[in-house]
Amino acid sequence: MPQSLEQIEGLRRSNAMGSLPTSQVDELLDTAVELARRQREIAKALHSLRSRWPGVRAALNELNQLTGT
Repeated sequence: MPQSLEQIEGLRRSNAMGSLPTSQVDELLDTAVELARRQREIAKALHSLRSRWPGVRAALNELNQLTGT
């Protein structure tokens, strides 16, 4: 299961102990944070699909925008 934004931020604070150069670790953590944000947005859009049909179109449009397809 992917880490939450809060867990990733905890890793960011602990990154001084890593064996990779700090700049590399920071870049990896920035990427992980962005992916976690996108995952959270997609999950919210999917959750809205459970509602009535008027919300389905908006949710599908949002998913389309988030995934770039």
